Amino acid sequence: MTMYVPYSDDLEVEQPDEQAQIADIVRDLGIAHERMIEARAQAPRGTQAKGHGVLKGVFTVAPDLPGELAQSLFATPGEYPAILRFATEPGAFMDDRRPAARGLAMKLMGVDGEKMVGDGRVTQDFLFGNCPVLPLADVTTYREIARLRAEYGHDPEQLAAEIAKRDDGDVQTLFERLPNIDLLANSYYSQSAFRFGDYVCKYALMPNIDAQRALAARPVTDDDGPDVLAEWLAAFLADNAAGFDFCVQLMTDPKAMPIEDASIEWDVGRSAWRRVGTLHLPPQDPGTPARQTFGDEVLTFDPWAGRPDLRPLGSINRARKAVYRASARRREINGRAELEPASFADCPD
Repeated sequence: MTMYVPYSDDLEVEQPDEQAQIADIVRDLGIAHERMIEARAQAPRGTQAKGHGVLKGVFTVAPDLPGELAQSLFATPGEYPAILRFATEPGAFMDDRRPAARGLAMKLMGVDGEKMVGDGRVTQDFLFGNCPVLPLADVTTYREIARLRAEYGHDPEQLAAEIAKRDDGDVQTLFERLPNIDLLANSYYSQSAFRFGDYVCKYALMPNIDAQRALAARPVTDDDGPDVLAEWLAAFLADNAAGFDFCVQLMTDPKAMPIEDASIEWDVGRSAWRRVGTLHLPPQDPGTPARQTFGDEVLTFDPWAGRPDLRPLGSINRARKAVYRASARRREINGRAELEPASFADCPD
């Protein structure tokens, strides 16, 4: 019988000078963001800047889950309306023909229960990347990379040269070697650890429709256009539904499956991915002008605003908490009112 590690506060370990390092990260990311504002005459997202589409779907919690999986909002079977945004990870608006980390953010609505912010929201956010690990392993690594981006972000070649000097240079360039394939063909991972009710997990979205998985056989090529990922997404969803399994990987060994180092992939031999829900995306147009504006300038995603029993864990996530708050100022700069959607009526078609 597999033994899962119970959640406790002492599983997390604050890093040396952590709060000062987080302040440095926010400052340095702000420097890089100011360059983007000057270049575009508006404030884009600090990361995940280039959106590829906003989608509406239905998230279903699986019935009859065993006790270790029937946790938090997964304790009761049911359906939730979901809003998703596909994007590319860097703050720059990159050509889709360049391999890079692709992100997927999901917001579930109608989620009851206590939240970590007291604003009355009924939402729960989940963030994913198309790589199982995060090269920004911890707050110290994040601070060092943020400093390089602030100092050399105006010169991509020099930035690449500085990163290559690092002992973990190969790790920091991992995203540049990811398969450059259709957004719907990727699996997407939390990368870092999260509380899962009485336990600790990483979570993932994995394609569950054969036609969708088959899209992986067609990689992006130099003959495609600079916005090919959005074009492919719209083309498939014009006539087809898409779907993902929501899976969790529960911690069984806190040393082999660390919380404080997000660059270490958790071994599936120690703990397999297990499905706890499904996501259904009906045919739709994810790239209408109204949706693009909504996704780029209005929507925010913040797991730190959700349920405390789904709380982000580890120093990388504690740093992200401050980064999310700082990034939200783009709405003020762009003259956009804050809106936390409560239903599909809040998301344009």
